[in-house]
Amino acid sequence: MLQTIYLANPRGFCAGVKYAISYVEQVQAQSDEQIYVRKEIVHNRRVVEDMKKRGIRFINELGEAPDGATVIFSAHGVSPAVVEDAKLRNMKVGDATCPLVTRVHRKARRYKDEYQIIYIGHQGHDEAIGTMGEAKMYLVESPEDVEKLTDRIDPEKPITYLMQTTLSVADTQIIVNRISELFPSVEHPAKDDICYATTERQEAVAQMMDSIDAMLVIGADNSSNSLRLLQLAQKSRPSSFKVTSSEDLDKEYLEKNRIRILGITAGASTPQILVDEIIEKLRYFYPGVEVQLFPDSREDSMSFKLPGKLLN
Repeated sequence: MLQTIYLANPRGFCAGVKYAISYVEQVQAQSDEQIYVRKEIVHNRRVVEDMKKRGIRFINELGEAPDGATVIFSAHGVSPAVVEDAKLRNMKVGDATCPLVTRVHRKARRYKDEYQIIYIGHQGHDEAIGTMGEAKMYLVESPEDVEKLTDRIDPEKPITYLMQTTLSVADTQIIVNRISELFPSVEHPAKDDICYATTERQEAVAQMMDSIDAMLVIGADNSSNSLRLLQLAQKSRPSSFKVTSSEDLDKEYLEKNRIRILGITAGASTPQILVDEIIEKLRYFYPGVEVQLFPDSREDSMSFKLPGKLLN
């Protein structure tokens, strides 16, 4: 029977997600026009549905909105081709891209004329698509992918690499090590691209592993950072699992795996209300369960200021 729930800290919304949501809210408050958002503003269905209820319309491509419309780019960023398309359509553009993703885009533009760029990321992820639109890059998802580049990259010419911001720190280091082994001349960026929120949330989960029976990760199925948290937890506690909402909770699973002490964390795009609803349902299952912050956990204190001019 479940006895204790430890809450990881930090968990849930990161500064980039808060920035993107606040951005959309402020644009809507300052405009009388219909607001369109290209792609999901963040990878969480609850957040998207709440915005739809407030009148925000979500589109996959710019052609789904009329020329001249007000369109906001999501937190994951877009390629220069999308920006150019918006200009051709005379759209008023707002950019809710996470500032840490924007930093990776700037590095790509800086490197593109001089370096062969290896991009460590996930094929098809919105962030990867946007970043790779900035320059010619070689996408790798594993050490094996790096090995396939030996006949495509010239070791005599400058080489560097960039990363998707939501990756597993440990898994990415394995890929970086393989890049270094196969391309000894590679220039390592001064700072890794994996964002502080991803790193801190992974560190918080790792810190809890010896004190729990399983970790519950709350996050969307298309949330890269949520999936990385689950993979990290399952390495030490195989019965760890992920849910997208309280409806996914299965008391039988908890009983079958004899989970007495459960850790809870949430992906960087998961709202606190989802965490609250899941805790409420666990309390319904187990009325006497104790819920507390994991000892020695720390708060996420970073924030990003919105730009003075929201639309271009």
